[in-house]
Amino acid sequence: MTLKKKLLVHTFAWLVYISYELGFVAITSRIHITPAPLLIYYALNISLFYFNAHVLLSFAFLKTRRRYLNAACLIILELAVYLAIKYVLDNVLTGHYLIVSGRLPVSHLYIYENLYRGGSFTGLSIAYFSTRYMSRFREKAYQEETGKLRAITRNLELENQIISVENAYLQNQISPHLLFNSLSFIHSAVYKLSDAAGKGIMRLAELMRYSLLSANGNGTIPLPREIEQMENLIALCAMRFPGEFFVRVHKKGRLKGREIIPLALITLVENMLKHGDLGDKKNPARIRLELTENRLVFEASNKKRPVSLYPSGGLGLKNIEKRLQNHYRERYSMLIRDENEHFTITLNISL
Repeated sequence: MTLKKKLLVHTFAWLVYISYELGFVAITSRIHITPAPLLIYYALNISLFYFNAHVLLSFAFLKTRRRYLNAACLIILELAVYLAIKYVLDNVLTGHYLIVSGRLPVSHLYIYENLYRGGSFTGLSIAYFSTRYMSRFREKAYQEETGKLRAITRNLELENQIISVENAYLQNQISPHLLFNSLSFIHSAVYKLSDAAGKGIMRLAELMRYSLLSANGNGTIPLPREIEQMENLIALCAMRFPGEFFVRVHKKGRLKGREIIPLALITLVENMLKHGDLGDKKNPARIRLELTENRLVFEASNKKRPVSLYPSGGLGLKNIEKRLQNHYRERYSMLIRDENEHFTITLNISL
């Protein structure tokens, strides 16, 4: 993406975000804000966003060893400077120069409200930095590894290595979906500073760590581990829709000691969470997982939304089917039944 296109995308994103905030304030409180202070405050917050992502986090994670500790300390210092600048701006823009006389009308509520605001932009900046860093790293690693493999030889060993690289790339391509589908919940939860926000962030971190880990030498992972993260994804989604989320999971058979390629089941469940109507208590979504001898049957069935919230590109299903074909060859089958009101996908694998 060219620099000009990036600037246009970022400008458009900020215009949408600011319009949403101002519209919400206008509808709920009907407060009139003059343009000049509005531009100054948004300039401060947007500067905090980009400074945190491109300067502070880049320095902490790319140029220091104790990355998380240094990042945490720098963010605390950054927010302290932000509060000081915000305080000066508040006094100047309201015409009260109380800072000169030494009277500091700073209350706990004032600090709390401004930390809220600065913390929210810092949190968005961390998500932006993480997504940008992961995308660059993944794309660069994929291009370098694929280029090396294609330059060696055309023998059977090379073809097997290329398949492994393709599988890794397809597997990593899924991980942004797990992040993007959960950011809306985490962003709103940050404003509440609730226990749910902490649990949501921990679940998301675990999912991201799992989606990026390397499988063993056979390209597989223990089946119980895959199921654990599948249930973790369901629990994370349930936190976004408390009281309006109905998914039933049925497991049968001895699952320990079995192996499966990573993210196979998670991708199918994610597809259901994205496109299914999960708010009907009388018609809940159902996940059936049965293991008989060496045969694994996974079935996900859900009521379809009248209008989908996400584009139906089918990228996730195409990717997982290609990975299944690469690994299992003729030892699997995947049946999709797309009816008027229901969608069902059944995966049958000989492990």
